[in-house]
Amino acid sequence: MRRTVLLAALCVGALSACAGDAAAFVSAKPIWLEGREKEKNVFAGFRATVDGKAAESAVLRLTGSTICRVFVNGEYLGYGPARGPHGFYRVDEWPLKGHCKPGPNVVAVEVAGYNANSYYFIDQPSFLQAEVVAGKKVLASTAGEGAAFEAQALDSRIQKVQRYSFQRPFSEVYRLKPDSDAWLAGGAFQAQKTAVLPDRALLPRLSPYPAFAVQKALREVAEGTTKNNPGKALWTDRSIKDVGPKLGGYPEAELQTMPLNDLQRLETATKTRTDKPLEAQSRLALADGQFRILDFGRNNSGFIGATLRCEAPTRVYLSFDEILSDDDVNFLRLGCCNVVTFDLAAAGTYRIESFEPYTLRYLKVLTTGAACEVADLHLREYVNATTERAVFASSDPVLNQIFEAARSTFKQNAVDVFTDCPSRERAGWLCDSFFIGRVA
Repeated sequence: MRRTVLLAALCVGALSACAGDAAAFVSAKPIWLEGREKEKNVFAGFRATVDGKAAESAVLRLTGSTICRVFVNGEYLGYGPARGPHGFYRVDEWPLKGHCKPGPNVVAVEVAGYNANSYYFIDQPSFLQAEVVAGKKVLASTAGEGAAFEAQALDSRIQKVQRYSFQRPFSEVYRLKPDSDAWLAGGAFQAQKTAVLPDRALLPRLSPYPAFAVQKALREVAEGTTKNNPGKALWTDRSIKDVGPKLGGYPEAELQTMPLNDLQRLETATKTRTDKPLEAQSRLALADGQFRILDFGRNNSGFIGATLRCEAPTRVYLSFDEILSDDDVNFLRLGCCNVVTFDLAAAGTYRIESFEPYTLRYLKVLTTGAACEVADLHLREYVNATTERAVFASSDPVLNQIFEAARSTFKQNAVDVFTDCPSRERAGWLCDSFFIGRVA
Protein backbone atom coordinates (compact mmCIF):
# COMPACT_ATOMS: atom_id res chain seq x y z
CA MET A 1 0.00 0.00 0.00
CA ARG A 2 2.74 2.44 0.93
CA ARG A 3 4.57 1.77 -2.33
CA THR A 4 1.37 2.44 -4.28
CA VAL A 5 0.82 5.73 -2.46
CA LEU A 6 4.41 6.78 -3.08
CA LEU A 7 4.28 6.11 -6.80
CA ALA A 8 0.87 7.75 -7.12
CA ALA A 9 2.16 10.86 -5.40
CA LEU A 10 5.14 11.06 -7.72
CA CYS A 11 2.78 10.90 -10.69
CA VAL A 12 1.66 14.41 -9.77
CA GLY A 13 5.19 15.65 -10.49
CA ALA A 14 5.57 13.68 -13.70
CA LEU A 15 8.12 14.28 -16.40
CA SER A 16 5.84 15.95 -18.91
CA ALA A 17 6.00 15.46 -22.65
CA CYS A 18 4.52 18.74 -23.78
CA ALA A 19 4.63 18.35 -27.53
CA GLY A 20 4.30 21.73 -29.23
CA ASP A 21 4.82 22.95 -32.75
CA ALA A 22 7.41 21.23 -34.89
CA ALA A 23 10.89 22.55 -34.12
CA ALA A 24 12.17 25.05 -36.69
CA PHE A 25 14.33 28.15 -37.04
CA VAL A 26 13.21 31.31 -38.82
CA SER A 27 16.64 32.15 -40.19
CA ALA A 28 19.56 30.57 -38.31
CA LYS A 29 21.90 28.00 -39.86
CA PRO A 30 24.25 25.56 -38.08
CA ILE A 31 27.80 26.91 -37.87
CA TRP A 32 31.15 26.05 -36.25
CA LEU A 33 34.74 27.19 -36.21
CA GLU A 34 35.92 26.54 -39.75
CA GLY A 35 37.47 23.10 -40.21
CA ARG A 36 37.17 22.07 -36.55
CA GLU A 37 33.72 20.46 -36.38
CA LYS A 38 35.19 16.94 -36.05
CA GLU A 39 37.98 17.86 -33.66
CA LYS A 40 37.78 16.40 -30.14
CA ASN A 41 37.00 18.51 -27.07
CA VAL A 42 36.84 21.97 -28.62
CA PHE A 43 35.41 24.70 -26.37
CA ALA A 44 33.95 27.60 -28.36
CA GLY A 45 32.24 30.87 -27.51
CA PHE A 46 29.53 32.54 -29.57
CA ARG A 47 27.98 35.94 -28.93
CA ALA A 48 25.67 38.54 -30.45
CA THR A 49 24.50 41.96 -29.29
CA VAL A 50 20.80 42.84 -29.33
CA ASP A 51 18.76 45.85 -28.25
CA GLY A 52 17.26 45.43 -24.79
CA LYS A 53 13.84 46.87 -25.59
CA ALA A 54 13.34 44.53 -28.55
CA ALA A 55 14.86 41.52 -26.77
CA GLU A 56 12.66 41.86 -23.68
CA SER A 57 9.85 40.07 -25.56
CA ALA A 58 12.21 37.70 -27.42
CA VAL A 59 13.32 34.11 -27.00
CA LEU A 60 16.70 32.57 -27.63
CA ARG A 61 16.13 29.46 -29.72
CA LEU A 62 19.07 27.10 -29.99
CA THR A 63 20.34 23.62 -30.62
CA GLY A 64 23.82 22.26 -31.02
CA SER A 65 26.36 19.56 -30.44
CA THR A 66 27.48 18.67 -27.94
CA ILE A 67 26.13 20.86 -25.11
CA CYS A 68 25.70 24.60 -24.47
CA ARG A 69 25.69 27.07 -21.57
CA VAL A 70 23.95 30.42 -22.08
CA PHE A 71 24.51 33.88 -20.54
CA VAL A 72 22.90 37.31 -20.95
CA ASN A 73 25.20 40.21 -20.01
CA GLY A 74 27.41 37.73 -18.16
CA GLU A 75 24.58 36.33 -16.03
CA TYR A 76 23.59 32.68 -16.17
CA LEU A 77 20.48 31.87 -18.25
CA GLY A 78 20.42 28.15 -19.09
CA TYR A 79 22.02 24.90 -20.18
CA GLY A 80 21.05 22.53 -22.99
CA PRO A 81 19.73 21.49 -25.40
CA ALA A 82 17.93 18.34 -24.31
CA ARG A 83 19.47 15.22 -25.81
CA GLY A 84 17.92 13.55 -28.83
CA PRO A 85 18.32 10.35 -30.86
CA HIS A 86 21.22 9.83 -33.24
CA GLY A 87 21.08 12.28 -36.14
CA PHE A 88 18.34 14.43 -34.54
CA TYR A 89 18.72 17.56 -32.43
CA ARG A 90 16.25 18.98 -29.94
CA VAL A 91 15.60 22.73 -29.89
CA ASP A 92 15.50 24.70 -26.63
CA GLU A 93 13.77 28.07 -26.25
CA TRP A 94 14.91 30.40 -23.45
CA PRO A 95 12.79 33.56 -22.84
CA LEU A 96 14.88 36.71 -22.41
CA LYS A 97 12.20 38.61 -20.48
CA GLY A 98 13.60 39.86 -17.19
CA HIS A 99 17.21 39.34 -18.27
CA CYS A 100 17.71 42.41 -20.47
CA LYS A 101 18.62 46.02 -19.68
CA PRO A 102 18.11 49.21 -21.73
CA GLY A 103 20.52 49.53 -24.62
CA PRO A 104 22.90 46.86 -25.95
CA ASN A 105 22.66 43.36 -24.44
CA VAL A 106 25.18 40.57 -24.97
CA VAL A 107 23.78 37.08 -25.55
CA ALA A 108 26.64 34.58 -25.18
CA VAL A 109 26.76 30.82 -25.66
CA GLU A 110 29.59 28.50 -24.61
CA VAL A 111 29.61 25.21 -26.53
CA ALA A 112 31.62 22.09 -25.76
CA GLY A 113 32.12 20.04 -28.93
CA TYR A 114 33.25 16.66 -27.61
CA ASN A 115 33.26 14.44 -30.72
CA ALA A 116 33.82 11.34 -28.61
CA ASN A 117 31.77 8.22 -27.95
CA SER A 118 30.25 7.99 -24.51
CA TYR A 119 27.21 6.65 -22.71
CA TYR A 120 26.20 10.26 -22.02
CA PHE A 121 26.50 11.90 -25.45
CA ILE A 122 26.51 10.66 -29.03
CA ASP A 123 29.66 11.17 -31.10
CA GLN A 124 28.47 13.76 -33.64
CA PRO A 125 30.17 16.76 -35.31
CA SER A 126 30.09 20.03 -33.40
CA PHE A 127 27.84 22.97 -34.29
CA LEU A 128 25.65 25.72 -32.90
CA GLN A 129 22.37 26.88 -34.43
CA ALA A 130 20.87 29.82 -32.57
CA GLU A 131 18.68 32.86 -33.05
CA VAL A 132 17.06 35.57 -30.95
CA VAL A 133 13.50 36.06 -32.20
CA ALA A 134 10.75 38.48 -31.16
CA GLY A 135 7.61 37.24 -32.90
CA LYS A 136 8.82 36.64 -36.43
CA LYS A 137 11.53 39.29 -36.29
CA VAL A 138 15.05 37.88 -36.05
CA LEU A 139 17.22 40.09 -33.85
CA ALA A 140 20.32 37.90 -34.08
CA SER A 141 21.26 34.54 -35.56
CA THR A 142 24.00 32.18 -36.65
CA ALA A 143 24.55 32.81 -40.40
CA GLY A 144 21.10 34.31 -40.82
CA GLU A 145 19.21 37.57 -40.35
CA GLY A 146 19.83 40.17 -37.65
CA ALA A 147 23.05 40.64 -35.73
CA ALA A 148 25.59 37.89 -36.29
CA PHE A 149 26.64 35.41 -33.63
CA GLU A 150 30.42 35.66 -33.86
CA ALA A 151 32.65 32.83 -32.62
CA GLN A 152 36.04 32.24 -31.07
CA ALA A 153 37.85 29.23 -29.64
CA LEU A 154 37.99 29.38 -25.83
CA ASP A 155 41.51 28.24 -25.06
CA SER A 156 40.97 28.70 -21.32
CA ARG A 157 39.67 25.12 -21.21
CA ILE A 158 42.49 22.70 -21.95
CA GLN A 159 41.68 20.53 -24.97
CA LYS A 160 43.93 17.48 -24.64
CA VAL A 161 42.90 16.06 -21.27
CA GLN A 162 41.79 12.65 -20.10
CA ARG A 163 38.17 11.55 -20.09
CA TYR A 164 36.13 12.08 -16.94
CA SER A 165 35.22 8.39 -16.96
CA PHE A 166 34.98 5.50 -19.36
CA GLN A 167 31.28 6.35 -19.66
CA ARG A 168 31.48 10.16 -20.03
CA PRO A 169 33.65 12.41 -22.20
CA PHE A 170 36.40 14.78 -21.15
CA SER A 171 37.33 16.05 -17.70
CA GLU A 172 37.63 19.78 -17.02
CA VAL A 173 40.97 21.57 -16.66
CA TYR A 174 41.15 25.36 -17.00
CA ARG A 175 43.99 27.87 -17.37
CA LEU A 176 42.44 31.21 -16.54
CA LYS A 177 43.34 34.88 -16.53
CA PRO A 178 41.27 37.31 -14.45
CA ASP A 179 39.52 38.51 -17.62
CA SER A 180 38.96 35.08 -19.22
CA ASP A 181 35.19 35.41 -18.89
CA ALA A 182 34.95 39.14 -19.69
CA TRP A 183 33.76 38.34 -23.22
CA LEU A 184 30.46 37.07 -21.79
CA ALA A 185 29.45 40.63 -20.88
CA GLY A 186 31.00 42.50 -23.81
CA GLY A 187 34.73 42.31 -23.09
CA ALA A 188 37.49 41.56 -25.59
CA PHE A 189 36.50 39.00 -28.22
CA GLN A 190 38.56 37.94 -31.22
CA ALA A 191 36.08 36.62 -33.77
CA GLN A 192 37.34 33.72 -35.87
CA LYS A 193 36.15 32.40 -39.19
CA THR A 194 33.18 30.07 -39.10
CA ALA A 195 31.66 27.74 -41.69
CA VAL A 196 28.01 27.02 -42.39
CA LEU A 197 27.30 23.31 -41.99
CA PRO A 198 24.57 21.09 -43.48
CA ASP A 199 21.06 21.43 -42.10
CA ARG A 200 20.15 19.21 -39.16
CA ALA A 201 16.99 17.22 -38.47
CA LEU A 202 15.23 19.02 -35.62
CA LEU A 203 12.90 17.92 -32.83
CA PRO A 204 11.10 19.89 -30.07
CA ARG A 205 12.54 19.64 -26.57
CA LEU A 206 9.52 17.81 -25.01
CA SER A 207 11.08 17.44 -21.53
CA PRO A 208 10.59 20.19 -18.93
CA TYR A 209 13.16 22.92 -18.64
CA PRO A 210 15.51 22.25 -15.72
CA ALA A 211 15.77 24.10 -12.42
CA PHE A 212 19.03 25.87 -11.57
CA ALA A 213 18.57 26.75 -7.89
CA VAL A 214 21.87 27.62 -6.24
CA GLN A 215 22.68 25.61 -3.11
CA LYS A 216 25.41 26.78 -0.74
CA ALA A 217 27.83 24.57 1.17
CA LEU A 218 26.48 24.21 4.73
CA ARG A 219 29.33 23.00 6.91
CA GLU A 220 33.07 22.68 7.01
CA VAL A 221 33.92 19.08 7.86
CA ALA A 222 37.71 19.16 8.05
CA GLU A 223 40.86 21.08 7.22
CA GLY A 224 44.37 19.89 6.64
CA THR A 225 47.61 19.93 4.68
CA THR A 226 49.18 17.79 1.98
CA LYS A 227 52.64 16.64 1.02
CA ASN A 228 53.84 15.66 -2.43
CA ASN A 229 54.86 12.01 -2.91
CA PRO A 230 56.39 11.83 -6.42
CA GLY A 231 57.04 8.07 -6.09
CA LYS A 232 53.48 7.09 -5.24
CA ALA A 233 51.97 4.19 -7.19
CA LEU A 234 49.16 5.71 -9.24
CA TRP A 235 45.70 4.40 -10.04
CA THR A 236 44.81 4.58 -13.69
CA ASP A 237 41.89 3.53 -15.85
CA ARG A 238 41.11 2.12 -19.29
CA SER A 239 39.83 5.57 -20.31
CA ILE A 240 43.48 6.68 -20.14
CA LYS A 241 45.52 3.58 -20.94
CA ASP A 242 43.29 1.95 -23.55
CA VAL A 243 41.90 4.90 -25.51
CA GLY A 244 41.19 3.78 -29.05
CA PRO A 245 39.11 4.92 -32.02
CA LYS A 246 35.92 3.34 -30.68
CA LEU A 247 36.13 4.90 -27.21
CA GLY A 248 37.37 8.27 -28.35
CA GLY A 249 39.77 10.52 -26.50
CA TYR A 250 43.41 11.48 -26.50
CA PRO A 251 46.11 8.86 -25.88
CA GLU A 252 48.00 9.35 -22.63
CA ALA A 253 51.16 10.47 -24.46
CA GLU A 254 49.25 13.41 -26.00
CA LEU A 255 47.69 14.76 -22.80
CA GLN A 256 48.69 18.34 -22.04
CA THR A 257 48.19 17.88 -18.30
CA MET A 258 47.12 15.13 -15.91
CA PRO A 259 45.56 16.44 -12.70
CA LEU A 260 44.44 12.85 -12.05
CA ASN A 261 48.07 11.91 -11.33
CA ASP A 262 49.08 15.22 -9.74
CA LEU A 263 46.27 15.05 -7.20
CA GLN A 264 47.00 11.42 -6.32
CA ARG A 265 50.57 12.40 -5.43
CA LEU A 266 49.31 15.04 -2.98
CA GLU A 267 48.89 12.83 0.06
CA THR A 268 47.26 14.03 3.27
CA ALA A 269 49.90 15.10 5.81
CA THR A 270 47.65 16.48 8.54
CA LYS A 271 43.90 16.58 8.97
CA THR A 272 41.70 18.05 11.69
CA ARG A 273 37.98 17.52 11.96
CA THR A 274 36.36 20.94 12.36
CA ASP A 275 32.62 20.28 11.92
CA LYS A 276 31.42 23.88 11.95
CA PRO A 277 28.66 25.70 10.06
CA LEU A 278 29.52 27.95 7.14
CA GLU A 279 28.04 31.41 7.20
CA ALA A 280 26.58 32.83 4.00
CA GLN A 281 29.60 35.11 3.51
CA SER A 282 32.24 32.61 4.65
CA ARG A 283 35.67 33.06 3.11
CA LEU A 284 38.19 30.23 3.31
CA ALA A 285 41.86 31.21 3.36
CA LEU A 286 44.05 28.47 1.90
CA ALA A 287 47.84 28.51 1.87
CA ASP A 288 50.00 26.36 -0.40
CA GLY A 289 49.12 22.70 0.18
CA GLN A 290 46.13 23.38 2.42
CA PHE A 291 42.65 21.95 1.94
CA ARG A 292 39.14 22.24 3.36
CA ILE A 293 36.34 19.67 3.09
CA LEU A 294 32.81 21.07 2.82
CA ASP A 295 29.41 19.40 3.24
CA PHE A 296 26.36 20.40 1.15
CA GLY A 297 24.07 18.44 3.46
CA ARG A 298 22.78 15.92 0.93
CA ASN A 299 23.64 14.29 -2.36
CA ASN A 300 22.75 16.50 -5.30
CA SER A 301 23.62 17.05 -8.96
CA GLY A 302 24.70 20.25 -10.62
CA PHE A 303 27.52 22.63 -11.43
CA ILE A 304 30.24 23.37 -8.84
CA GLY A 305 31.16 27.03 -8.46
CA ALA A 306 33.04 29.54 -6.32
CA THR A 307 34.79 32.90 -6.31
CA LEU A 308 38.58 32.67 -6.04
CA ARG A 309 41.02 35.45 -5.13
CA CYS A 310 44.79 35.11 -5.27
CA GLU A 311 47.80 37.44 -5.13
CA ALA A 312 49.98 35.33 -7.44
CA PRO A 313 49.61 32.31 -9.75
CA THR A 314 48.17 29.20 -8.11
CA ARG A 315 46.27 26.01 -8.83
CA VAL A 316 42.94 25.10 -7.22
CA TYR A 317 41.56 21.56 -7.23
CA LEU A 318 37.84 20.99 -6.58
CA SER A 319 37.50 17.26 -5.86
CA PHE A 320 34.27 15.67 -4.74
CA ASP A 321 32.32 12.53 -3.88
CA GLU A 322 28.94 11.42 -2.60
CA ILE A 323 30.34 10.02 0.66
CA LEU A 324 33.37 10.41 2.88
CA SER A 325 35.94 7.61 2.88
CA ASP A 326 37.99 7.55 6.09
CA ASP A 327 36.80 11.12 6.72
CA ASP A 328 38.23 12.24 3.37
CA VAL A 329 37.10 12.70 -0.23
CA ASN A 330 38.16 9.82 -2.47
CA PHE A 331 37.86 11.36 -5.92
CA LEU A 332 38.62 8.00 -7.59
CA ARG A 333 36.06 5.90 -5.72
CA LEU A 334 33.63 5.43 -8.65
CA GLY A 335 36.32 4.96 -11.29
CA CYS A 336 35.93 8.61 -12.31
CA CYS A 337 38.20 11.62 -12.29
CA ASN A 338 36.06 13.52 -9.77
CA VAL A 339 38.07 16.73 -9.89
CA VAL A 340 37.80 20.05 -11.71
CA THR A 341 41.12 21.91 -11.95
CA PHE A 342 41.71 25.65 -12.23
CA ASP A 343 45.14 27.11 -12.95
CA LEU A 344 45.00 30.83 -12.11
CA ALA A 345 47.61 32.62 -14.17
CA ALA A 346 47.87 35.89 -12.26
CA ALA A 347 46.72 37.81 -9.22
CA GLY A 348 43.04 38.66 -9.37
CA THR A 349 39.48 37.57 -8.74
CA TYR A 350 37.95 34.66 -10.64
CA ARG A 351 34.31 33.57 -10.82
CA ILE A 352 34.41 29.87 -11.64
CA GLU A 353 31.80 27.20 -12.30
CA SER A 354 32.11 23.74 -13.80
CA PHE A 355 30.67 23.37 -17.27
CA GLU A 356 29.53 19.79 -16.71
CA PRO A 357 27.10 18.64 -14.00
CA TYR A 358 28.42 16.36 -11.26
CA THR A 359 26.94 14.52 -8.29
CA LEU A 360 28.26 15.13 -4.80
CA ARG A 361 27.64 15.85 -1.18
CA TYR A 362 31.24 16.52 -0.11
CA LEU A 363 33.62 18.95 -1.79
CA LYS A 364 37.36 19.19 -1.10
CA VAL A 365 39.09 22.45 -2.03
CA LEU A 366 42.89 22.25 -2.29
CA THR A 367 45.39 24.92 -3.31
CA THR A 368 48.94 24.42 -4.58
CA GLY A 369 51.00 27.54 -5.24
CA ALA A 370 50.16 30.98 -3.90
CA ALA A 371 47.62 31.46 -1.14
CA CYS A 372 44.00 31.63 -2.31
CA GLU A 373 40.79 32.93 -0.75
CA VAL A 374 37.70 30.87 -1.61
CA ALA A 375 34.20 32.33 -1.27
CA ASP A 376 30.66 31.67 -2.49
CA LEU A 377 31.10 27.89 -2.73
CA HIS A 378 27.94 26.61 -4.35
CA LEU A 379 26.24 23.94 -6.41
CA ARG A 380 23.93 25.18 -9.17
CA GLU A 381 21.32 22.42 -9.39
CA TYR A 382 20.61 20.71 -12.72
CA VAL A 383 17.37 18.87 -12.00
CA ASN A 384 13.78 18.33 -13.18
CA ALA A 385 11.74 21.22 -11.79
CA THR A 386 8.29 19.61 -12.15
CA THR A 387 8.83 17.21 -9.25
CA GLU A 388 8.09 20.03 -6.81
CA ARG A 389 4.41 19.72 -7.79
CA ALA A 390 4.26 16.38 -5.98
CA VAL A 391 2.81 16.54 -2.46
CA PHE A 392 2.99 13.82 0.16
CA ALA A 393 2.63 13.85 3.94
CA SER A 394 1.95 11.15 6.51
CA SER A 395 2.20 10.63 10.25
CA ASP A 396 5.27 8.45 9.67
CA PRO A 397 8.42 10.66 9.50
CA VAL A 398 10.46 7.80 8.04
CA LEU A 399 8.00 7.39 5.18
CA ASN A 400 8.13 11.14 4.59
CA GLN A 401 11.90 10.92 4.34
CA ILE A 402 11.63 8.05 1.86
CA PHE A 403 9.34 10.16 -0.29
CA GLU A 404 11.75 13.09 -0.30
CA ALA A 405 14.65 10.76 -1.12
CA ALA A 406 12.61 9.32 -4.00
CA ARG A 407 11.79 12.81 -5.27
CA SER A 408 15.46 13.84 -5.10
CA THR A 409 16.60 10.69 -6.91
CA PHE A 410 13.98 11.11 -9.61
CA LYS A 411 14.57 14.79 -10.32
CA GLN A 412 18.33 14.23 -10.72
CA ASN A 413 17.72 11.35 -13.16
CA ALA A 414 14.98 12.93 -15.28
CA VAL A 415 16.42 16.17 -16.59
CA ASP A 416 16.21 15.60 -20.34
CA VAL A 417 16.03 11.79 -20.64
CA PHE A 418 15.57 9.07 -18.02
CA THR A 419 19.08 8.20 -16.86
CA ASP A 420 20.55 5.34 -14.85
CA CYS A 421 22.62 7.61 -12.59
CA PRO A 422 23.43 11.34 -12.69
CA SER A 423 27.12 10.89 -11.90
CA ARG A 424 29.48 8.40 -13.54
CA GLU A 425 27.36 7.68 -16.65
CA ARG A 426 24.29 9.92 -17.15
CA ALA A 427 23.27 7.26 -19.67
CA GLY A 428 19.74 6.73 -20.97
CA TRP A 429 19.64 2.97 -20.46
CA LEU A 430 16.34 1.49 -21.68
CA CYS A 431 15.91 -0.89 -18.75
CA ASP A 432 16.37 1.93 -16.24
CA SER A 433 14.00 4.16 -18.19
CA PHE A 434 11.32 1.45 -17.98
CA PHE A 435 11.32 1.64 -14.18
CA ILE A 436 11.90 5.37 -13.80
CA GLY A 437 9.14 5.91 -16.36
CA ARG A 438 6.78 4.19 -13.95
CA VAL A 439 7.84 6.67 -11.28
CA ALA A 440 7.16 9.53 -13.72
